[in-house]
Amino acid sequence: MRLREKIMYCAMPSRLKHLRGQVRKIAWECGFAPTIPFDVGPMKYFEYGIIGRPETLKFMIDYMKICGTVGIFGISPGVMGEMKTALDEGMKIRVFPELDPEWDSMYEKLARDPANGDLFARLRGKNELIALVGARAIGKTFWSDNLLKHFTGRLGRVKNTTTRAPRNKEDYKSYRFLKKAEFRKGVKEHQFLEWDKYQGSLYGSSLKEIRRVLKRSPGIFAITPKGAIELNKHRLEINLTTLLLVPESKKVLLQNFDRRGITDPKKRAELLEDARNFTLPPEVRHRKIIITGDTEKDERKILRIAESLINK
Repeated sequence: MRLREKIMYCAMPSRLKHLRGQVRKIAWECGFAPTIPFDVGPMKYFEYGIIGRPETLKFMIDYMKICGTVGIFGISPGVMGEMKTALDEGMKIRVFPELDPEWDSMYEKLARDPANGDLFARLRGKNELIALVGARAIGKTFWSDNLLKHFTGRLGRVKNTTTRAPRNKEDYKSYRFLKKAEFRKGVKEHQFLEWDKYQGSLYGSSLKEIRRVLKRSPGIFAITPKGAIELNKHRLEINLTTLLLVPESKKVLLQNFDRRGITDPKKRAELLEDARNFTLPPEVRHRKIIITGDTEKDERKILRIAESLINK
């Protein structure tokens, strides 16, 4: 991220200005140096003072353009104007709806104004991200590869990042491989949407990589439960469909263990326990797909869903 892009202009309604401390904290924890319009131009001296509202709004728009990233922390006519300008200017935009209790009602009202339109639809673009999530050994990589092969040229692969060694040449199609020092540098610089440690290796997914793929085509990747939770927070920025793969029975996983050559009883028991306890929080919107173990039947079902998403 370039230095200018680390400066976040925090767009927020005046009714939320008492939450400036929380806004700064959110922006800072996401790796940005926050700047808030109510601090730059206090309302007492600007909007309610000798400058007036129209000129204050113009001044803030010019000030916003100096920053590299715009954070949307609430909805109001002024914020909609700032977001529209940010989109017109091609600025980077992040969205944080959790602090504004009037977000949905205000946006529904203001988006009906032809001068605004559906700005978040414009931000998201036309392409869909398909995120496959499920217990280990359910077949996320298998189905991801299957869909990429079926929709060659119409669907792009989102690569995850890891510090483990490549298993084979095909592995390079799904992963970007880094040394641990490089990975930890990326964590420090907030390059990852989420990251985790598994069996001694580090794994992470990047919002930048997701956007790179979606700029060209719909995208697909396999993600951890933690990743699904973090990705769900970006649902206003990305057209997202999370598909939860669930085994119909224990037999499905046992078939997958055999296919992968997982013969160690302890390991098999660990994976079965992982599947029994696997769940997603209710706030993560998702579609459940039952994996029966009948590859042709499962393939027809998954292809039908993917086709509808790719052709949106």
